[in-house]
Amino acid sequence: MVDGARPTVVRSYGLDVGSETELRIMVKELLFDDAYLSKVIDDKKSWFTRMEVHDLIYHQFFFTANSLGRQPTASQYFQPLAPQTLVLAAAAIHCALSEFASGKKATVMFSQDEYRGTFGPSPVINLPLEATT
Repeated sequence: MVDGARPTVVRSYGLDVGSETELRIMVKELLFDDAYLSKVIDDKKSWFTRMEVHDLIYHQFFFTANSLGRQPTASQYFQPLAPQTLVLAAAAIHCALSEFASGKKATVMFSQDEYRGTFGPSPVINLPLEATT
């Protein structure tokens, strides 16, 4: 999924332009307090309202007729959208952003072990990546 997140974050945040310093600051601000996942609306933090999350989920799971989100065998993760799917998208975007944290692109490993617990104590997104039954 991080392969799909890379072009999403580059396009959404313009990570292919600007100096190393500008890029490093921008990525640090996006990663701070999971700002890439939320917006403040009417003085309240609203989770998963940024279009980057929606774009990634759409392009990864619904873009073509053969996409996983359109398959009956996987429908329980997408209709309605399971919290684990949101967490997976969040982790993939976090990984793709982290690749630019130094101001230059550097590959970061994307694995469950690496990203388990990355999202800290927030009850909104601190969900297990394993599927529920």
